Amino acid sequence: MKMKTKAVFMLLALLVVFISGCMEKKEEIIIDEPGNISTYEFEVFLNEWDNEVPANTTTYYILGDKTEVQVVHIVINSSKIEIFPTETLGGNSEKKPIESFVPLVEPANETEASPETLMELSNRTEVSDINYSLIQEVRRGIKVINLEFEEPVTGFIAYTLEVPGTQNFLVMKPDSEFIRVVLPEGYSTGNRVFGIPRPSPSDISFDEQGRQTLMWISSEMGEREETIQVKYYPETAPIYFFSAIIALLSGSVLVLVHYSRNKRELEQVREVFELEKQYTEKGKKKRK
Repeated sequence: MKMKTKAVFMLLALLVVFISGCMEKKEEIIIDEPGNISTYEFEVFLNEWDNEVPANTTTYYILGDKTEVQVVHIVINSSKIEIFPTETLGGNSEKKPIESFVPLVEPANETEASPETLMELSNRTEVSDINYSLIQEVRRGIKVINLEFEEPVTGFIAYTLEVPGTQNFLVMKPDSEFIRVVLPEGYSTGNRVFGIPRPSPSDISFDEQGRQTLMWISSEMGEREETIQVKYYPETAPIYFFSAIIALLSGSVLVLVHYSRNKRELEQVREVFELEKQYTEKGKKKRK
């Protein structure tokens, strides 16, 4: 009986330790001052496949130095947004999980979700004076920041994340209908030798600045497709690569031609020596 009691206590102790280890650690993030509005692109994105009606959209602008990404959300009647901090994206800055936070929103019950409303908000020079909270927690081993407003809002939310300075962008799929990734100017993706996006985007286009823009439609993605990965490279990389291959092949051909020519010349010289040898032997036989 005592052994059974001891075993029960041990199981309870292990259960307590397990539960305490699985508890989510929450931490509030305080934004001392808002970011600079002018550093962001607040594009009024209207997808033609959705009758050009504004919808929840998340756009990732990868900056030219490849160490930061600017994230701009179009939110329609939303009170909560999940933000995946730098650790999730492969960064290592825990002191500043997000930077340059800019809200340009209005209460949804007082705002019509129209292109005109978004255009008016995108032209503002001051951030919105609205109450919100930023709570960071660990969920299933992944850090996530919950941005919550006191009431549903409509408009733009922008912030900056630090990411590794590589040409491999990885992000958790956000809770948006449209997900867009804008590559730095002069970069591309889609070549199987240098890198492709996974999963395959629903659309690939170029903006007015010549930047390649990839778009996914969340409702068309599989349930298991929880991340989006884009491996990108300089636009000139394939040209230089294939030029190098052509140069290497040309060099190989020249070497083979030169080898073949030298071999032929050596064979001709050997034939001459063989003939001279035969004439010499015939001459010796005649003298005998």
